[in-house]
Amino acid sequence: MFTAKKMFSLCAVSVAALSVGSNAIAQSRNFTPSYETAPAPIVRHDRTDGDTSWLNDTNINATAQKYLNKALRADGLRLEAITLQGTRAELRFRNNRYNVTPQALGRAARAMANVMPASVKTFVLTPVAEGIAASSITFKRVDLESYENHPNGTQLSFNAAHISDAQPRSKDLAYDPALYPKFRWAIGPYIEFGQNGISSSKSYTVMARVRGDYTVSPGFTLSGSITKALFDNVKTSTPSASTIQHVRTDKGLYLSQGDPAIETLQAEYLFKPAPALYGRISAGYLERSFGGISGELLWKPAAQNWGLGLEVNHLKQRSFDKAFAFQNYSVTSGHISAYLEFKGGISTQLDYGVYLAGDKGATLSIEKRFNNGWSASIYATKTDANVADPTKKGFRLTIPLNAIMKTPSRKKYDVAFGSTGGDAGSRLRVENRLYGLVREYHSTELADGWGRFWR
Repeated sequence: MFTAKKMFSLCAVSVAALSVGSNAIAQSRNFTPSYETAPAPIVRHDRTDGDTSWLNDTNINATAQKYLNKALRADGLRLEAITLQGTRAELRFRNNRYNVTPQALGRAARAMANVMPASVKTFVLTPVAEGIAASSITFKRVDLESYENHPNGTQLSFNAAHISDAQPRSKDLAYDPALYPKFRWAIGPYIEFGQNGISSSKSYTVMARVRGDYTVSPGFTLSGSITKALFDNVKTSTPSASTIQHVRTDKGLYLSQGDPAIETLQAEYLFKPAPALYGRISAGYLERSFGGISGELLWKPAAQNWGLGLEVNHLKQRSFDKAFAFQNYSVTSGHISAYLEFKGGISTQLDYGVYLAGDKGATLSIEKRFNNGWSASIYATKTDANVADPTKKGFRLTIPLNAIMKTPSRKKYDVAFGSTGGDAGSRLRVENRLYGLVREYHSTELADGWGRFWR
């Protein structure tokens, strides 16, 4: 009997054999240097085969997950969940390797083409970021097979792809049981400057950070981090001379008095109340200086180049020893935000609202992102704070790890320059703000990076 397991297994064996050949060819030609292995070529299937009897297998979801995960893991991807129908299949996946999303989409599309039975004619790829479905990209299987080696395959494949808000969660959606619940931890070094940017202060602290994350269910995570100073030159023992509430300028006191320190300890829930609406609720010790609750909503259709956001935070300032105590200062801060994206990796963001010191004003930022993962941004903040210079401005540079290690990676490092350390115009440093989490999976940024789809 030709079971579903045999069908998936046969596809996987064919892919493995062809992958060896494609890697050998790639190494023998004078290609532009690349940090990743060549992708597996697409195995053509019989387009007249409409047999859907494989759906009768009671273990079909487990079988499909097994062989899809085997194909995906070779490219640093991870199956989150699948929905299988006779002629259509949706793959929800995590991209753990590539800093240009279309490259991850291309690898995932190849995996589906090489593993799914021939009757499946439509593929839906739904990238998942921190448990939240960011968008859905739909392909016809015949288009992938036709355009893989076409001279104009990049443009043709983009034209054929349908980018939309993430598909509603189907009742048949089957999650990988190995993903939830899941505990992860990591330890590593990092450096803290006396203020909030390289040019702001000559004081520094080299620290070790231990972080743990317990993912309970899709979008719901408990996390925390502990820091320990390794060496420093911080000598601060008195508060700053700032004339408004010291929400940032006493950073040296946190560094000198809190060692070791509970940096963060929080619960976070990411959710989608509507197809183009994203939500976040974070509660606990949210950053070094503040604890409380933070809520955010983002309206951003996947096929649209602009969006609107709202964030509200009710916070209390933490004690300098960074344990469990608080100071007397509390504040309700928040912003309304507008986002606009342009071709060529340029985006703008305008925020208006209340900052941590209670001052009101606006921040304008402009960012340029490059297809190799680098990005640079400038920003300026103007508030009504009663200080000599209520304007804060600066420059940030994001450096991808793959530029240093010469290996595919999504890890990045941010370096800030400018007047970033004052109290006026300071915002809460909360994890996973929604726009930064989902924008790379939407149409404008996908179009900019589509040149890597077949790589």
